[in-house]
Amino acid sequence: MNSYDAVLLSYDEPMAASLHSRLQRTLGQAVKRLHGVHGMRRAYRLCAEVVDHEQFFLADGDFAIDTGFDPASVEPLDEGASMRVWRAVNPVNGLT
Repeated sequence: MNSYDAVLLSYDEPMAASLHSRLQRTLGQAVKRLHGVHGMRRAYRLCAEVVDHEQFFLADGDFAIDTGFDPASVEPLDEGASMRVWRAVNPVNGLT
């Protein structure tokens, strides 16, 4: 995916600042941060308002991106698709 923004959405996650830095390093670009918004529906709507591109990456504030993730390999969403979700591994119990 060539032209995209990325947003880290956080509320009160204690590691959000360090995970924001990790996300920026892994994606190789600045990542916008939306912090402290009350209400998930409002927070997701505001994420869509702070980006400059139609498609964007959205990461929750407790999300630690795999440093091996290659954003250049991500294809744009198909027409009519509203999101893509990647698998996550729970670091506490190892479940996917």
